This record gives sequence, C-alpha cells and structure tokens, in this order.
Amino acid sequence: MSRLNSFLAEHRGRMLSGAILALIFAASFMRVEFYGDPALSISGNDTQSYVDASRAPLFSAEMFTGRRLLTTNLVYKLLEPESGYEIRINGSIQTTRRGYQPGFERVVILQLVMSLAGWGMFAWFFSRALRSGWMRAIGALFILLFAFTPHMADWDSILLSESLTFSLFALQLALLVRITFDLFKNPDAKVTGWILTWGFVMFFWVFLRDTNVFTALMTLGMIAVLLVAPRYRGKKVLIGAMLFLALVSILGLATARASVRTVVQIRNIYKDDVFPNPGMVTVFQNMGMPADGFSDPEFEPWLQTEGASTVFRFMVAHPGYVAIKLWNDFPDSFQEIQQTYFTARDLNPARTILFEIGNALHPENTTPFLGSLLSLAGLLILASKNIGDSRPWAWLGLWLFFTAALTLVPTILGDTWALNRHALYSTMIFRLTMWLFPILLADTALLNGRESLEKPV
Repeated sequence: MSRLNSFLAEHRGRMLSGAILALIFAASFMRVEFYGDPALSISGNDTQSYVDASRAPLFSAEMFTGRRLLTTNLVYKLLEPESGYEIRINGSIQTTRRGYQPGFERVVILQLVMSLAGWGMFAWFFSRALRSGWMRAIGALFILLFAFTPHMADWDSILLSESLTFSLFALQLALLVRITFDLFKNPDAKVTGWILTWGFVMFFWVFLRDTNVFTALMTLGMIAVLLVAPRYRGKKVLIGAMLFLALVSILGLATARASVRTVVQIRNIYKDDVFPNPGMVTVFQNMGMPADGFSDPEFEPWLQTEGASTVFRFMVAHPGYVAIKLWNDFPDSFQEIQQTYFTARDLNPARTILFEIGNALHPENTTPFLGSLLSLAGLLILASKNIGDSRPWAWLGLWLFFTAALTLVPTILGDTWALNRHALYSTMIFRLTMWLFPILLADTALLNGRESLEKPV
C-alpha cells in the first residue's frame, strides 16, 4: 500500500494533467455532437457586406479601409469557392433554422475549429497555472461550460464576426497566461516563440473590430509598467512586444480613421444622437456643421472630412454628455447575449440542459461587472502582499478588466444601433471574469491554507 501511495503521490500531477486533457477532448466532442451538422449556417443583415468587402484586391489598402476589417476580409476571400457564396437564409428579420448555404460551409467550420482550439487551449493553460488540484479541474470544467453552452457556441453558426472575436481572444489569452507565468518564474525564460505566436494571433484579432486597437494600446502600457521593475528592465522580448504593439496600434488607428466603416458609424451618431436634439444641433452648428444637416448639399462632404473630429471635440468639451450616455446605455449593453438569429432548441435534448447551465453562467444584466470588480479587488490586495501567485494573476486580471472596459466605452459612445451585439465581446469578458477571479482567489486560499497546516507549531 505504501508503494501505491508513493506512486500516486509522485505521478499525481501527470495524472491530473491527463484527466484535464481528456476532459477538454470530451467536451470538444460533445460540443460538436450536440449542435448538429457543423456545415449549417445562418446569415445576418451584415453578411453580404463581409462578402463584398472581401472582394478587394489582396494586397490593397482597401483590405484595411473598406466596409469590413482585414481579418474577415481574408477569411471570406481565401475560403470562397469558385462557385462563390450564396445567401439563402437570413436570421436577422425572423428567427428561423440554420441551413446549408453554398460556399459558407468552409467559413462556419473554420469558426467551429477556432472555437474548439481557442477555448480548449485556454482551459489547458489556465488550469496548468493553478496550483490546487481541485481548482485546476474546476477551472478547466468551468471554462469549457462557459464556452460550449449555446450562449457562446451558437455564434459559431452565424456568419458575422462574433465567433472569431471570441475564439481568437481565448487563444491569445491562453498564450498570454503561458508567457506571463514563464516570465514570472524566470525573467530570463525563453519565451520568444510564445510571444511571436501570441503576436500573430493578436494582430488578426485586433483587425476584427476597430475598438480592439484600444486593447493593443492598453497592453503596450501594461508592459511598459512591468519594465519599471528591475527584474524585467531591459528584457528584449518585452521591448520587442511593445514595438510590435505600437506598430499595430498606429496601423489600426490610421486605417480606422480612413475607413468607410468609420464614416457609417459617424453618420449614425449624427442621425440618432445629434439631430433629434435641438440643443446639440445648435452646438454642432457653432462648431462648423452645415446648418440644414442631411438635406444640405455641403453636409456629406463635411461629414467625410470633419464629422468624426467634430464629434470627438464635442465629447471632450462636454464630459457630462459622455457620462450620461455611458450611464444610460451601460445596462443595455449587457442584454441578450443569446443569439436571436436561429432556433435549435429541439435539435437535441441535451440543449435544454445546456441552456439552463448557460443561463446561470451568462446573466443578462450588469451583475458580472460588479462581481468582476469586487473579486479583482481581492486579487489586487493579495498581490500587494505578494501571496502565492497573486501578482501574475493580478496583472492578467487587470489586463482582462481594462480590455473589457476600454472596448466597451467607445462601443457605447460610437454605436447607436445593435449595441448589445456589438458590446458582446466586452460583456463576455465581464461574465467570464466574474467566475474566473473567484477561482483564482480560492486557489490561493487553498494553497496558503495547506501551507499553514504544514508549518511546524
């Protein structure tokens, strides 16, 4: 018996890792099994614009400045068959069923594969970084349930940008966890390969949504803060990562400013926020806006050249407007994480159970924001006392919280329609961290409790 106990103690870590890996593969199998034919898809009102935008020449500026961003342009261009795409089902007008749409099966299968890879890798690297065996298993299980319940998984069948936004985020976060802990344990660790991989994923993730560039800027700043610490000062891999992020940010901001999509968003702000308010109309006229608005022949040329900068100057000069808009629209951004494009509840009896689990993990209110904020405060307190692995987790926690906040603010200020869908990336992070942060707190508590018991009295 003693030999068995000794063997189990020696190989417990490997056995647990094998069990978690088996859990990831089993969950991935069930994700495919319970959701029907992976080639089925459904379009939205914007799907045609993704197809049209992808027709731009491969190495042209239009790939960056067109109606859609580089990543989806490349996906739809490279996966388009010779027969082209054929939109047969639009789920935006009336919720219906998915169907086979010629040409699009490659896109939705790619979205499924990236979802399985991104969330599977995040579950693996997150659990590896935990120190309690119980928390490693619970953390991996939670992430898989969070990602593979219909509230998230159904987006893989929809021909929009949400699926790739979620999965590439999970993939880059998995890599960031690995890099952060390697450098925390050894500032001289060889992480160049991991950083190059992360940078590759980060680049294409940034060019899925214009607001993602704010995450690149924020990450640049957080790495710069690390360089203040003597143990990280002068590290070439971190300086290289900063230079890369600076270039990506400059490219992202420049192409967004010159893009067609920015003009569309700015036009919606004038139509939905400015012109219905006579007081704002007067202010904007004093700032140079043509007096008669859309009916003025000078308005469209002015909108193209001065519209965005005028809105920005107005917001800087009127912070009260910004605060009120954020306060009023913040709760609405958390509504309806469940997709409304197709119905498949009767596809498999397991979906009923999955919906119930998803309802618990994905509340459609602002509770995740407060829950994330409170548990992040706990992580920061632990980090200030340097307890366990709290410091790398606190850095990652701040990265997650700032990522969600810094992409949500411009989404609310610049979006006058479909706010809840366009804010999904940000609100998804708050929902995720509402559960992840307590797992990290529990892992630290269990570890320190065990170490306290083992100390001699």
